[in-house]
Parts: sequence; C-alpha cells; structure tokens
Amino acid sequence: MIRSIVAALFLVCIAAPGFAQDDRLDDLDFEEAPITDEPVPYFAIGVGPVLTIGFPSWTDLNTRTNDLSLDAINGPLLQWGAEIFTAIGVVPNVRVGFSWVNGSNQTQKTFGSGDTKLAKTLNYRLNSVTFHADYAIVPFKSFAILPGAGLGWGTQTISTFQAYPNRTWNDYKIQTSPDMFSELTRTSFYVMPRLNVEYALTPFVAIRAQAAYTLSLTSEGWTGNRVSNVSGVPSGISVDAFSTQVGILIGLFN
Repeated sequence: MIRSIVAALFLVCIAAPGFAQDDRLDDLDFEEAPITDEPVPYFAIGVGPVLTIGFPSWTDLNTRTNDLSLDAINGPLLQWGAEIFTAIGVVPNVRVGFSWVNGSNQTQKTFGSGDTKLAKTLNYRLNSVTFHADYAIVPFKSFAILPGAGLGWGTQTISTFQAYPNRTWNDYKIQTSPDMFSELTRTSFYVMPRLNVEYALTPFVAIRAQAAYTLSLTSEGWTGNRVSNVSGVPSGISVDAFSTQVGILIGLFN
C-alpha cells in the first residue's frame, strides 16, 4: 500500500512540470518584433578639385574693350580651385567647409604689321574665397542633396596692357614706348546661396554638381595701379553672377 502511494506521488511530481510547461508554451508569442528602420545620420569629410563656371554680365566691361578697339569678352568665367569640408556632428546632417577658386577671361588683338606691330590685351580676373555651411538630405543610399549658403570675398582685377610682341633685353625698360600697363582692383564681400547634389561612387570618392548665385553685400572702392582711388567704374562690373560647379571629392562618405 505504501509502495503504491509513493509510486503515485512520484508520477505526479514528474508530470506536474510538464503540464506547467505546456501552459506557459501556450502563452508564448512567437511573432517577430517590428524592426525600426532608423535613418543613419549623414557624415562626410572630403577635399577635392572643383571647376566653377560663372556667368557674369560683360556689358559694362565691354564698353572699355570697345574703347580699346578690342573684341568683346564673351562666354563664361572659368574658375579652378578646391573645397574642403566636414560634418560637424553637433548638429545632425550639417557640414561646414571652405573653398577657394580663381579664374580669368580676356580679349587680345594685334594691330599693325612689321616693326609697328602692337599687341594689346584686356584681362579680367576674379579670385574668390568662401566659407560654407550645408544641410544634407539623403533620399537614398550614396545620394545627398545639400542646400546651403556661403560667406566670402572676391577680388576683381582688370588689367590692360600693350607692347611690341617681340623685344630684346637691352630694349626693355620701365618706360619703353609704346608699352602701357594699367591695373584696377577691388574686393567685394558677398553671400552665396547654393545647392549641391552629390553622389558617392565609393565610400571614398564622390562627384558633385552645384548651382549657386553670388550676391555682393559691400564693396571697397576701385584702386588703380595700387595707389590711385578710381571713381566712376560702372556698377555692372561686379561679383554678382549665377554659377554652376562640378567637382570630384576624396574622403569618407556614408
């Protein structure tokens, strides 16, 4: 009798955990927990060469080329340079950078023939230095749209010169007739809203296309030959212009 009771209790002890486990199994939820697709913060640090293609108005400058019997300056102003930038981390998707570009356009003509031949040139040059801040929008992997703005300054230089095409060392002096050289310079401070579109070909190389507009804020007076204050220069000879840009950037891009 005692053996039967002990055997029954032993069977109950073995079976009880099994029933309890079966009950808990019924309560288990095997559905997969939803996976949240959180956006990855934009990150980039890069540097590379850029080509800025500016479209300034040549109308006022060409009044001077006409006075000098030179052909008009036409076409875009090509400025080569470089840009460096990095994401700042403190503000998500914001990056800051620095760029410098310079370029020139000119018209040149030779007058006369033989010993009276005379070469005459007018050259317009613009050097630009800009600090930028951009905000990155990443609609899909490796592609970024970056609206932003820059603050900077540009130095304009208008050089006019003429001389015989061929000279000897002994004939070349400071006041050798009919040599002539004249230079006008001015520095302008500007704001430049811009829109970059960039695509990372690899995590280390990206390409860029940009549209921008340079709008002058303040400008210094024109200086002639580094010593003269020159007034009456047409206002249309300014840094204000629409521009586009292409570039190849090397660095780290997510």
